Amino acid sequence: MNAFPMVLYETAATWRNLLDKRLKPLGLSQAKWRALLLLSMTKYPLTQIQLAKKLGIEAPTIVGLIDRLTKEGWVIRQDADYDRRVKVICLTEKATLTLDQIQNTAEELSKELLAPLSEAELEACIATLQKIKKTAEESYE
Repeated sequence: MNAFPMVLYETAATWRNLLDKRLKPLGLSQAKWRALLLLSMTKYPLTQIQLAKKLGIEAPTIVGLIDRLTKEGWVIRQDADYDRRVKVICLTEKATLTLDQIQNTAEELSKELLAPLSEAELEACIATLQKIKKTAEESYE
């Protein structure tokens, strides 16, 4: 059996777990910080369904996550501009002010974990992963 899929999965899981550990003092679990980062990177507010899809989780699971994020003051639900029946998820000022800290922590971890790689190794790794991602996305559609 090809070891690559397992190594890829375990590397990603370990990376996320390390970041999770470093962000715990902010009161952020992996699910929470992933959602906040994702919301900060979109050009427009996402609906619950869109957020669930981007996070790779089921719609019922996202409801509980958004409820917790709302209760803790990280996000709010608002009526969508295009349809008042649709709710979109928006970051609060608290979340916006914390995003730099999240991103700095993530960047610091990236530098630490990627330090053993040469520039050429890193570029080759990124190019390879992008090819695999593209193939997977095309297969998924």
